[in-house]
Amino acid sequence: MLAIALRSGWVAVLEPLALFNAASAVTAPAAAALGPPPRTARLFLDSGRSSPGPSKARVRRRKSVTTCSIALTDGLGGQESIGDGDNFNGAAVEKEEEKFTLSRFGAGILEDAKRRYKHYLSDFTDGVHPKAAAATFFLYFACLTPCLAFGGLMATVTGNSIGVVESLIGTAVSGVLYAMLAAQPLTLLGPTGLMVIFTGLLYKATVELGLPFLPVYGWVGLWSFAFLFVLAAVEASNLSIGALFKASSPFSTATALLSFVLAGGTWILSTFLTQMRSSRLLVPSVRNALSDFGPPLAILLMSLVPPILFPGVVIPELPIPSGIATTSGRPWIVPFFSVPAWVIAASSIPAALLTLLIFLDQNITSRLINDPKNKLKKGEGYHLDLFVLGALMAVGSLFGLPWMVASTVPSLSHVRSLSTISKSISISGENSDIPDETVVGVIENRLTGVTIHVTSGLFLYMGFTSLSGNQFVERLKLWVYDPELYPEYDFTKSVPRAVLHGFTALQLVCLTTLWTLKKTSWGITFPLLILALMPIRNYVAGSLFSREHLNIMDSH
Repeated sequence: MLAIALRSGWVAVLEPLALFNAASAVTAPAAAALGPPPRTARLFLDSGRSSPGPSKARVRRRKSVTTCSIALTDGLGGQESIGDGDNFNGAAVEKEEEKFTLSRFGAGILEDAKRRYKHYLSDFTDGVHPKAAAATFFLYFACLTPCLAFGGLMATVTGNSIGVVESLIGTAVSGVLYAMLAAQPLTLLGPTGLMVIFTGLLYKATVELGLPFLPVYGWVGLWSFAFLFVLAAVEASNLSIGALFKASSPFSTATALLSFVLAGGTWILSTFLTQMRSSRLLVPSVRNALSDFGPPLAILLMSLVPPILFPGVVIPELPIPSGIATTSGRPWIVPFFSVPAWVIAASSIPAALLTLLIFLDQNITSRLINDPKNKLKKGEGYHLDLFVLGALMAVGSLFGLPWMVASTVPSLSHVRSLSTISKSISISGENSDIPDETVVGVIENRLTGVTIHVTSGLFLYMGFTSLSGNQFVERLKLWVYDPELYPEYDFTKSVPRAVLHGFTALQLVCLTTLWTLKKTSWGITFPLLILALMPIRNYVAGSLFSREHLNIMDSH
């Protein structure tokens, strides 16, 4: 019942913008990301070449230093920084990594399993907690909404070869198995805009070449699993990486207008409810409940508007079969060997691009979740997680299901919803009225991830809350602000305006190039441009602007 008129636009605009903002700042194990509901994150890493400063969180390897600065915007109404410059109050993380040799092939996966599986039983018993139940209820809707909307988009870009049913089944099966088998069960899998874009470009390529889509799709998934397995086996997650129509419609202008109103209303109502926690209205228990369940409540309330107030206006609905069947009516098993041998071999080329995209996304999400400031105690397992993710992709490819990847913002929301947070307020200073939030502990468990996995208005809400606090967007706004009235950010105080606007212009050029490439026949190669953003940040920006100024902008 919710509006879907803006769905394509927001997915197409917000995903590449967030992806760019993440990738353009990356200078090592991965960057930062966006993805929908309540939080977005930006991770800046600088590998080996130098350390930006003693105040950054550090992960030292034998011959390289990786420094990170993470800024998170909480869509539930607050903003916090993790490892952000001088505000980072977690202890430096010192980790000696054994140098990889061929004799260690696969050893990292086994070590991750040994380290993490010893907590397996407590991962379930710890999940029996009221906070875990509340997190499950909230995140169920937060995960279901993008699943349905991206499933509808997938049907559009693949000619109904993959649609809502496949998206629902893929999310449920992959989510449950990942929560059961992965080293870090707090990571949530789901469809993302980048996977929809990649799949759509792959479909377009197969149509132009006169090839059947699903067999090619399946082989790309299997090749990608093979590549991800090798990356996991050689412990690639420890490596420093230098430094994404025009058709007739039965719906009227009234439909489009109502769709816009419903989408905007859902976003406004979601924002209002999630900010109730800091409001003076009602009693604390009611405020907290409304804040925790603001988005699903907004969806429910706005879904009642069309049938009650506008019964005569037709609102488009997602096409979902009444039974468990594929969207197009095709058999569930993909006919892998209906294509010639050269197609099987050639599928490894787009698979390599897909692997690059997934590897970056997985490491971004995993490192943000395992940040020391979250005070997780049961350990991480980057190599095991990558292997499990690849295996689930292979299984999904057999049945023509969407590729599920680590969904950054829902995963961070998962951690946030399971966190116990301490707030303190300074009695003096310029930030005396801003509460300082510190994570005391997180309920690390597998139960919420399992149960979470057993419409577009929320997308709008997630998109805007993701952009809120995004430094690239904030710096773009400065182009039209009175210089005398700039917000009080570190970079506005310490960085000359010419440098500030020059760096923003460079980022805007990269974003425009990424967007343009996606629209061309070479669009499927956009992961390579994402990778190219890293040396652009390190060397091009590094030659144009001073390291001191770049570090100040990175640390915001």
